[in-house]
Amino acid sequence: MKGKKLLTGFLLAFVIASIGFLLVRESRRGSLAGSSPSGEAVAASEGSVPIPERGGDDLIGPGKRVIAYYFHARARCASCIKIESLSGKAIRERFPGELRTGRLAFRKVNVEEFGNRHYIDDYRLVSQSLVIVEYLDGRQVRWKNLEKVWTLLGSEKEFLPYVQEGVSSYLKGA
Repeated sequence: MKGKKLLTGFLLAFVIASIGFLLVRESRRGSLAGSSPSGEAVAASEGSVPIPERGGDDLIGPGKRVIAYYFHARARCASCIKIESLSGKAIRERFPGELRTGRLAFRKVNVEEFGNRHYIDDYRLVSQSLVIVEYLDGRQVRWKNLEKVWTLLGSEKEFLPYVQEGVSSYLKGA
C-alpha cells in the first residue's frame, strides 16, 4: 500500500514537472520568435515587396503583385529542402525581371514561428507547400497551392516547368 502511494506521488510529480517544462519552453519559443530585429516574421528575398501581415495587405502596395510562398515547419526533411531549392531555382531562372521589379517575390515562411501560424488556416496547409498568391492594389485576389511539387520532386525536368507555369499563370492573370 505504501509503495502504491509512493509510486502515485512520483508519477504525479513527474507529470506536473513535464507540463511546467513544456509551458516554459513554449513561452520562450514564442518570445524569441516574436522579437526579430526587423519585425518581419519571414525572410525577405532580393527585390521583393514586404510580406503582408494579417490585416496589413496595404503593405503590398498599388498594382498587381504575385508572391510564391514556400511554407515549411522547423523540422525539415531532405524532400522539404529540395522542394524549397527547386522552387526557388524555377522562379529565379524564369522570372529574373519580375523579381527585380518586385512584381514577383519568393518567400520562405516557417509556419511554426509566432505570427505565421495563421497561414495554416488561410491556405488550408497540411504539409510543406508552395502557394502562389496574387495581390491587386494591396488586396489578395486569389491563391493556389501547387500540390504536385511532392509528386514531381523526383524529376527536376518536370518540377521546374510545373512551378514556372503556375507562377506564370498568376503573373498573366489567367
